[in-house]
Amino acid sequence: MKKSVFLFITLLISGVAMAQNEACNFATAIDVLISPDVLTVTHASGTVVRFEGAQLQIDGTPRALNAMQQAASLGLDRTVRAVIPELSLITTDSASVALEAVGLAADALLALDPDETAQLMQPLSELFSEIQSSITATYFNSSAINAELKTNFEQTVESTVAVLKKAHGAALLAKVLSGELSGEELQARMKGLRGAIDARVAPKTLALERRAKTLCHQFKALKAFDRQLRSVSGYPNEGMINDA
Repeated sequence: MKKSVFLFITLLISGVAMAQNEACNFATAIDVLISPDVLTVTHASGTVVRFEGAQLQIDGTPRALNAMQQAASLGLDRTVRAVIPELSLITTDSASVALEAVGLAADALLALDPDETAQLMQPLSELFSEIQSSITATYFNSSAINAELKTNFEQTVESTVAVLKKAHGAALLAKVLSGELSGEELQARMKGLRGAIDARVAPKTLALERRAKTLCHQFKALKAFDRQLRSVSGYPNEGMINDA
């Protein structure tokens, strides 16, 4: 269960980072705002870059671009408009999978009423809501997706799982001590629970992984466009998309 839940954080740290055979690690320090006609990217340095197709403004000043730079500006504009909504959907779907995995464990391990379940899941739900507010179809705040997020996420999951283990363990121990449940039956029950959760969650995590790999290729394209624009006067010297 924990492996499936942690896929969520794998998808988001440093842009999109798939810790698989193919390295795909990117770091950004930008805020992105998408409107129908203008893509506005604010760098951590305070530089504001406005993309309008092949046209580019930096801190309110239009910049003259050569043909290669115009193509890069247009490519970055179009690619970001495709990436951000999909990243938002992956975030939402990943959160749903993570909550489902923990919820399945809670339902199987403990007999909780809806209010008790909601209380148990509240810390995770609040964390996911905070993350989702930083990534929408038209807005991306990269500063919210950082190493601190990974730490907070792991601590929240660990504490939730610890509550489940403690409550369920106490109940099972009482049954074992009373002879109602043998040690072998206990192991079989736990193995069955892991299998049931994996059967429900694994197909969804694999689908998320495939979608993230597609984003990986798009981030590589963004990095290439970004490099071509670094020679434009006023554009951040180090670029806006870098290796993590």
